[in-house]
Amino acid sequence: MSGPFIFTRRRFLQSAGGFSALSLAASMDNMGLSSAAAQAGGYKALVCVFMFGGNDSDNMIMPFTNYAQYLAARAVSTGINIPQASLLQITPANAGGAVYGLHPAMPEMQNLFNVGKCAIIPNVGTLYEPITGAQYRTAGRFGKKVPDSLFSHNDQQSQNMTAITKATLTQVNGWAGRLGDKVTGLNSPTATPMSMSFAGNQIFGSGVGVRTLALPTAGNFGFTGDNLAALPGSQIYERAKARASLLTLPDANLMNQAAQKTMKTALDSSVLINPIIQGTGSSVITTAFAGVAGGLANQLRAVAKIIEQRATLGHVREIFFTSIGGFDTHTGQIAGHNNLFPQVSRAINAFYLATAGLGVANEVTTFTLSDFGRTMRPNSAGTDHGWGGHHFVVGGDGSASGSVAGNNFYGFYPNLTLGGPDDSGATNGRWVPSTALDQYGATLAKWFGASPTDIAQIFPNLYRFPTPDLGFLR
Repeated sequence: MSGPFIFTRRRFLQSAGGFSALSLAASMDNMGLSSAAAQAGGYKALVCVFMFGGNDSDNMIMPFTNYAQYLAARAVSTGINIPQASLLQITPANAGGAVYGLHPAMPEMQNLFNVGKCAIIPNVGTLYEPITGAQYRTAGRFGKKVPDSLFSHNDQQSQNMTAITKATLTQVNGWAGRLGDKVTGLNSPTATPMSMSFAGNQIFGSGVGVRTLALPTAGNFGFTGDNLAALPGSQIYERAKARASLLTLPDANLMNQAAQKTMKTALDSSVLINPIIQGTGSSVITTAFAGVAGGLANQLRAVAKIIEQRATLGHVREIFFTSIGGFDTHTGQIAGHNNLFPQVSRAINAFYLATAGLGVANEVTTFTLSDFGRTMRPNSAGTDHGWGGHHFVVGGDGSASGSVAGNNFYGFYPNLTLGGPDDSGATNGRWVPSTALDQYGATLAKWFGASPTDIAQIFPNLYRFPTPDLGFLR
């Protein structure tokens, strides 16, 4: 299953700045908001893989050396235990010899980590300021503030996409969109929109000037039957020409003007993007994705095809949003993960192989996000809504100079003791994040070319945290 787990009226209002492929799909004009401090450099792309529903990452990345701590909270009798013998072992170079394990259905991620092409960021979550488990559990919390609406799907989805920790109906841009605003000037003035989603309208990649172009993974993008490349005089040519002409006519109504500009950009983009989406891509892409199926794989395959044609589209910077749903595992978690984790592992690996084959492994960084982690304490062979969770960052060529400094943990893996130092409650095992989403995003933004001034504007809570750059990207 792919796509968002929850789509509410609030989500519709929040994402109204995005564009769907068949209804006014387009991007607003770039508004000259790119930062003069943005580093030119070469091509770079950020690719988000969002796990909708709240991924129980404590069953995705687990302690092997300290398995007893995991077992104490998730005994075999809970119905969600992953046996130690089945774990795919990894030994982070910076973990002092401690061994961890990945879910047994993720051998591709194990390999990417072991060869230095994947980093793990443990216990990440939305934070207003640093706070410990003890502070959170204390009455008054020593004056510490926490994000609004913790443990709520749609609120935490929004906060992970916007880096705004206030629950509000007025959030209309995401942190990747604000990042896009800072670097969009690096792209050609005639470029198609730099921010693209293959998972519907999402606030993540929409900024002030940059708007997300929502694309299908296959089929037609735009009006079916339109073709300005057809023979003049033919019905489909004349229909397309007439529609394009109407969109250039003056209109006194400002809303109509904006809608016309939006539609024109959509139609102009479809001329270039349609052949890419409908094509198969080069043999490099088809080989990488051979035998890899599922919604996420289809999305990442489409991303690879867009990346391959970046010069045609006029892109030096690109932002992509992809997703997979089904992670709201209140019950049936073992079966759910046995279906979902292989899809994530195989799709990300196939996409990495495609970028390597295209010669851009050091220029494309793939990273995961989710609503939140889940409780360590089970409920009916599943888990409840949590807070901090663990994430993968993939890219680079595995060398000492590769973009991703892989085979390492960046941050602190939580103590898994129920009611222990990292628990936000008495016994549930909702981990208080030790790394803020702002730090995670800021590290990605710096690599993407944003200046320190840009980053401070994109992530308004970042100044409260001592380490703005976690170091997982070179």
